[in-house]
Amino acid sequence: MMPRDMDLIRDLLLKFERDDISIPEGHTKLEVAYHVNQMVKSGLIEAAVIQAPSPGTGRTKPVDFVFGDITPAGHDFIAGLKNDNFWTKLKYEASTKVVPLTLDLLVLIAKETTKKAFNLGN
Repeated sequence: MMPRDMDLIRDLLLKFERDDISIPEGHTKLEVAYHVNQMVKSGLIEAAVIQAPSPGTGRTKPVDFVFGDITPAGHDFIAGLKNDNFWTKLKYEASTKVVPLTLDLLVLIAKETTKKAFNLGN
């Protein structure tokens, strides 16, 4: 996951919290639908994701969505995202890892960063 993807996920979650389902500036509906699908799979939100055939692949891809609600796990994740200092630290922590960054891993890093901030250990 690239920093641009991380920022889009943050923007979307904060928008959804305000019942705003508009497409963030600089992004396409297809891009947003893809990330909404990933957030559904990660358990952060509930949404119906509309799929359409992806030409030449024999598979489908997300093309639109109908937002439902933010899950309890999503609300927990959003709590940290609202703080710009936390978000900057989270992005730094994520950038120092040598493994591919997934949304599930980003959520885990957020939890670990929070534990460190409060000296909670393991």
